[in-house]
Amino acid sequence: MVNVLNQGDDSLVTLDYSDLLEKISQTLRGKNVFRLSENSDRLLIDIDEVANEVANLPIQNPLTSAIGVRSATINFTPQFRDKFPKLIRNIRDYLRQSLESNLGKNTSINEFVNSLITPLERFQGNPNKKLSFTFAFNKPIPNLQKQKLSLDRQSSGSASLLKFHKLTIRVQNTNQFAQQLRQGLENYIEKIAESETESEDLNEILAGMVRSDRSDFHRLQRIVDTETLGKLKKEAKIRYLEYLRDNCETTDKAGRIYLQDLIRRLRLIETYINDPSKADDHYEVNYADTKINYREVFSRSEVLDALPIITIVTGNLGESTDKNQGGREFVFGLKMKFNNAVQALGGDEVFEYNLKLINPTSKEHQEELQNKPNFGAKVLKIAFLYYFAFASRSNPEAEDYNPDSELEYDPVSVFDRRVLPTLRSSDDGEKNELFLKLLEGFEKYKAKSKINKLKQFLKDIIERQAILPTRNYPIQIGVRNGILERDIDSIFSKQSFFQDVVANNPKECLRYISIDESHIDETALCQLPANITIEDIRYFPTQESQEFKMGYEITNLGTLPILWVPETCMEIYKKAFMQHKLILFRYNNRRLDDGNKGLDSTKAFIYRFTFSLLGYLCLNILLESIPNNSFIPMVRLHEGDTKNPAPSEKFVAHFAKSLSHLLSEKHRVSSQGFRIHNLNEHSINNGLSSLYSVLPKKFRFSDASNTPDLKKLAIIVVSSLESDAMKSNKNRFNRISNLQGEVIGINRRENGVIDLEILKTLSDNYHNERLYRDPPILLDTVNNLYEDGYRHFLYIAQAPYTSTLNITQTDENEGLYFMSPKLIEELKGNRQDIKIYPIFFDKYYVRRSRNLHLNSFYIQDTRQLYDLATDPSQKVVMFFNLFNGITVGKKEERFYNGVISYSTLLKVYSDILNDTDIMMGLINDDSTLKNDILQYLTLFHFSRFEKDSNVSLKLDPYQNIIGEEAFSKLSVFNHIRGEIGFNSLAFLTEVKQVLNV
Repeated sequence: MVNVLNQGDDSLVTLDYSDLLEKISQTLRGKNVFRLSENSDRLLIDIDEVANEVANLPIQNPLTSAIGVRSATINFTPQFRDKFPKLIRNIRDYLRQSLESNLGKNTSINEFVNSLITPLERFQGNPNKKLSFTFAFNKPIPNLQKQKLSLDRQSSGSASLLKFHKLTIRVQNTNQFAQQLRQGLENYIEKIAESETESEDLNEILAGMVRSDRSDFHRLQRIVDTETLGKLKKEAKIRYLEYLRDNCETTDKAGRIYLQDLIRRLRLIETYINDPSKADDHYEVNYADTKINYREVFSRSEVLDALPIITIVTGNLGESTDKNQGGREFVFGLKMKFNNAVQALGGDEVFEYNLKLINPTSKEHQEELQNKPNFGAKVLKIAFLYYFAFASRSNPEAEDYNPDSELEYDPVSVFDRRVLPTLRSSDDGEKNELFLKLLEGFEKYKAKSKINKLKQFLKDIIERQAILPTRNYPIQIGVRNGILERDIDSIFSKQSFFQDVVANNPKECLRYISIDESHIDETALCQLPANITIEDIRYFPTQESQEFKMGYEITNLGTLPILWVPETCMEIYKKAFMQHKLILFRYNNRRLDDGNKGLDSTKAFIYRFTFSLLGYLCLNILLESIPNNSFIPMVRLHEGDTKNPAPSEKFVAHFAKSLSHLLSEKHRVSSQGFRIHNLNEHSINNGLSSLYSVLPKKFRFSDASNTPDLKKLAIIVVSSLESDAMKSNKNRFNRISNLQGEVIGINRRENGVIDLEILKTLSDNYHNERLYRDPPILLDTVNNLYEDGYRHFLYIAQAPYTSTLNITQTDENEGLYFMSPKLIEELKGNRQDIKIYPIFFDKYYVRRSRNLHLNSFYIQDTRQLYDLATDPSQKVVMFFNLFNGITVGKKEERFYNGVISYSTLLKVYSDILNDTDIMMGLINDDSTLKNDILQYLTLFHFSRFEKDSNVSLKLDPYQNIIGEEAFSKLSVFNHIRGEIGFNSLAFLTEVKQVLNV
């Protein structure tokens, strides 16, 4: 099966890589990228030098345009698409000829590569103290155990093992919004019309706006529909702080006041930016050639996230719609952000890192200013937020310090008088002096000390054993009258009652959407009632548990190791790996260094592109000669550490992971890095455990009665990432995306042993319209599995939740993406004996008890989980939760643990799938089939565990396919022009299609 994107999409920018591919071919001529070791048991490959040479050649920009482009990868021009196969095969042929010339006439590529294969059993050995491929595959693993939890609302909090704070947001009367909006405009017409004739003319304009789907009347509805949930989440963040404040029982006066003061200051921000006496231009500020409007920016939902201490709304646990009443409900988890160190920020705490960003003398500020055109906006936002949150005139270390004095400080008047005028000026030098004064004030009045005090105070509240009472907060959503056009002549001219912002910039409209206490607001154009509910949910232990054994299945498995080694790490390589047969890619890890040390942005793209293409083609040539399902462990050595990773090493790490996904369509491929300055017995054995985690596993339950009856189950995991899209294109169908997937097979032997293995990975490119309808690669996969005897399929994708209020949505299945009924119908076909179970997952966070000793827990009682995410329509049903109690890193920095939740959809596929099958397979607590499927799903979580000791279930076994660390996301790097995304996995997928023909 070959997927061909026949021609460029007219709405997307097109690309032509002809010049770049031809330059790669020309550079390869006469180059010898392959070299054999003296005894021909290692193949050394140098694509780094070729990539660097090509990067320094003049190359025609593949992009035909960069205007308004978000991502551009495979929307080839028609002329280039015709040439593309030949250009790729020419490069492959040059590489193949180079390898053949090194091998000589007496040895074929097939013979040579197969001579490098080592039986995996030879790597069996004792736990390592030194780096090598040796691993204790047959080391006895203590019986693994999982314990059942329950949600018992009658028990005392002291007996609970886990604590979860649940957020429910309900919006009512969404089906009446259009009517209310029209009534509000009719009232406005009565107010401004000066004659009956003028009133008739204005009402005619309103009638025309109501009729036209493209008018501002409908545009405003869409804005409220899509943007309001973010505003509600922002309100919930402050309400949660109030909830904790109202439930604290403490003698810590300072901690309580710091919490009250933070709440007060966050409310002051809302009051300040919504001051009706101030014009919009009052809030316009600038820095480093970037302008922003504080009123517009601080109306957005995410602006509080830069604070070191703030609520995080996380985990979509459910959503539902009551069509009859116009109700919409969203369920989330709540947790606190505690100013922890963030590895992605170089290991700094959030507060310290953000202070560096606004410090004009810091390295971070200067580098960001040079590399990111909009960095000035970030500085202005942090300066505003941190001033309002932490400016003070009270020093907690002073002898006469009274915490109450914090509540007396007025950040608004001081900001307006001393800070805002400077930020509005055109003198960046004065602003830099202002930023330094802000930093001096934070230091003088011990802002960090107060943050640490507040952090501990909040932790103490959350750790209370007593169950906190449920709290409801009635609120209302309003559209402010300020959004209306005041000039009657402009209304007639534009044929619209709204300011230009409605038509031009939806984000700027957020300033006119208010979230307030529930009351009648005479100044609002229209209103919707809503409610925020916060609950303290507890999980309790039960007597029900199960034990089983897990082991590796490595018999008759050939292995071909591949190493990616920087030149600076060659001595480590020689000591650890030279005794093995392998393939070595050696490279210069300084090529992509920042500043003037490495390649500039244009050359860096060409280097990455060339390196990726040549790396994939080299391995394609080599691996096509060996048996399918061979094991290919790819080891990376890294000189850099987590705080200072070398950009070249980071790129190679991401590329190797993308490569492992592509090559796993036929083989078992994994990628693992080792930092040479952090090599010890613990890091080595954990790294090897991760490297070998993709190997087939076998399980056996200690109690045979727990062994599932179901003989075969297939798990299909699927996701996608755009490769080609425009910034302004909101229609998701006007994009091209790369589909990624993974297929896992679970089979029970007659003797009760359960085999679990990765069968293959998936990768193909599609226009989005087809992606969610009938992508051939998914259909072919199900067909092939069916032929292999599989009848039960867990079909897993990320939660297809929306963020709309359903004010304008007409198609109830819109937004289901990979869960769309049309796609499920295509997967099932006409086969009546096939059972497809569409399920999706998300993660929320809990606080674990100090009395928790086991590491693996589950809840599969649907009746109890139903309480977590109630859905009156029964469209979304949560049926399974898994938790491990493992704390990664420093315990003081890991206050929460994650829980993965599984849900399914009912009454969505009634014409395609039998809801009874979904009930029996996933929901009915008395169903043997449900128990079997969830047993297998749990074993899959255990099979992905990546550490060498204290084996438990892996909380997120889908991270390679779905999420921020998915291989597809790691494959994206900047294009030849600025910040346009290039999806290298999508491009290499096109290369794969050419080679497979």
